[in-house]
Amino acid sequence: MRATHSFNYPMKRLIILRHAKASWDDHNLNDFNRHLSKRGELNSVLMGKFINSKQGKPDLIITSSATRAYATAKIIAEQVGYTIDEIITNQELYLAWINDLLKTIAKLPHHIQTCLMVGHNPGLTDLINYFGVRLDYLPTASAVCFEFDTSEWSKISKENSNLEWYQFAKDL
Repeated sequence: MRATHSFNYPMKRLIILRHAKASWDDHNLNDFNRHLSKRGELNSVLMGKFINSKQGKPDLIITSSATRAYATAKIIAEQVGYTIDEIITNQELYLAWINDLLKTIAKLPHHIQTCLMVGHNPGLTDLINYFGVRLDYLPTASAVCFEFDTSEWSKISKENSNLEWYQFAKDL
């Protein structure tokens, strides 16, 4: 990964965020419909404030349609000044594998420069590793941000990735 940039076109920035901690209190709910725990809500607020301080408002927030992921995205959106009604939910991001994540990213609109993607493990951890950062496990409400020196989402790769930052919720 490069530490310096020598290009004159807009870069793409991807913030990969795992949903916050979900509650196991209601055993009648299936996995898809689990809500955030109180800790998950608090960590989402803290992570949203952190993202806002590092990046400001992203151009797009896209999330798994699972209840805990969408709730995380809404809390993050509030903290970064992103309109909640503009959050894109995508059923295909629920428990998506790396190839599905890459296909979703490749289809992002060209005018989007910074995208925050909220999803699930193990796919998100695999995606981070694909871009060249060795990570065993992305914890809940934790984020990794990459910048890509390309102007096309369909051309992001390990070769043009640059780790900008990472933040684990437990360290906030």
